[in-house]
Amino acid sequence: MTEEDIPLNLSPAEEKFEYWRCRVGLVLGLALFLLLLWFPLPGLTPEAQRLVPALVLAIVFWITEAIPMAATAMLAPALCVPLGVTGQSNVLAPFASPSIFMFIGSFFIAAAMHVHGLDRRMALWLLTKPGVTRTPFTLYAAMGCLTAALSMWMSNVATTAMMMPIGLSVLAACPGLCGNRAAQCNLVLLIAFAASVGGLGTPVGTPPNIMTIGFLREMNAGEVTFFDWMKLGVPLVIVLMVFLLWLLRPRGLAFTDRRGMEAGLRDQYRALGAVKPGERNAGIVFALALFLWMWPGVTELLTGQQILGAAWIAEHVPEENVGILCGLLVFLLPVNLKEWQFTLTWKQAAQIDWGTIFLFGGGLALGKMIETTGLAQAMGDGVVSQLGQPSLWLLVAAGIVIGLGLSEATSNTASTNIMVPLIIPIALAAGLPAIPVALATGLACSFGFMLPVSTGPNALAYGTGLVPLPRMMKNGIALDIAGAVAIWVVVWAYFH
Repeated sequence: MTEEDIPLNLSPAEEKFEYWRCRVGLVLGLALFLLLLWFPLPGLTPEAQRLVPALVLAIVFWITEAIPMAATAMLAPALCVPLGVTGQSNVLAPFASPSIFMFIGSFFIAAAMHVHGLDRRMALWLLTKPGVTRTPFTLYAAMGCLTAALSMWMSNVATTAMMMPIGLSVLAACPGLCGNRAAQCNLVLLIAFAASVGGLGTPVGTPPNIMTIGFLREMNAGEVTFFDWMKLGVPLVIVLMVFLLWLLRPRGLAFTDRRGMEAGLRDQYRALGAVKPGERNAGIVFALALFLWMWPGVTELLTGQQILGAAWIAEHVPEENVGILCGLLVFLLPVNLKEWQFTLTWKQAAQIDWGTIFLFGGGLALGKMIETTGLAQAMGDGVVSQLGQPSLWLLVAAGIVIGLGLSEATSNTASTNIMVPLIIPIALAAGLPAIPVALATGLACSFGFMLPVSTGPNALAYGTGLVPLPRMMKNGIALDIAGAVAIWVVVWAYFH
């Protein structure tokens, strides 16, 4: 499931806003494009002057979603060829970035886990363990932490879509929760918010993460490894999950029929039957990818050097190649050789979120051209000349606030495509390290918890009918503020 597949159940006022947002965005984007073609900005290289109209068109179209965002991501780079920004091969090369293939491979692995129900088996296995359903709080904590853990490796939307029915079945099976609207609302919000928070933990957890790493590489601003990201992302997830469990904790509740609820969960788990070949294969591939991604970083962290094959893995199996190689294994591992059935079919694989992949590629292409045409240098110099020499941590704070605010108005991936390529040259022009600024901005672009349209998980939560919009906005604002502070503190602690 992708965000485009989710019914938003908008109110009449929200539908009217969306109606006019798209139409105004289409007219405004085209008008600015033509205006900047006729009156190019002074002080730029000729290539940069010709890039600006396409870049502004992309930004306006992404914010307003005048046309599908993936289409914008292909349109803006394609325009750069007739505009004379650069040659076709240079424009299209970032669409074949290793980071994109890492993302495709991780999508294949997640699809195999979902198709064969391994994700659901893992969830029900945990929920049937002794003590998990002892109190409403332990149940909420288990649901939230499990959602976050799965979302570190799977799409936030897919994780929410899988966990939400389990949460709703728990609510239906327990009269103590079923009759309490606040408790129902909090559990649904917890699942949705935890999915978005968990995605921060790994590079493959959510598109903005791998996009940020890709922008740093394409703009020659630094390298961030899989394990480096986790050293920053996992502590952030832990901090935010603690806050989230406190914010949405069930207050003054006790189970009136805990045994009935536990029996219902056990029945669901038993109904899955024995582990099937597809589940086994998906689990093997997932474990292998996890080992290859993390082993070099783990050994270096524990011993100060890459030992026990870690150095060979780091040299011969780069992280991006791990993603695509392990992702392709799901087409090789058989489920039933006699009938020539394998873990994943291409028809199933074709259901992954290709739109996000094109959006990622288009963002990388524009980011690379921003750097090579000299526009990045000009933007950075312009900001520094107007605002003076910013401190590193002030710039980090600015990136967080602007990225978070933009993510409330448009999708997280679009926010990242806009913000990260713009903040990197500002940091470099100011003589500051780009990595902490880019990472903080990219993490902030994964936020936006106030509205149903902010994220896919939010839309799924709102679609249950159990979450009033004021409650989503109230709790979303609290999590946005906590998230902004937590990102700044964690990034400061990591790089200080």
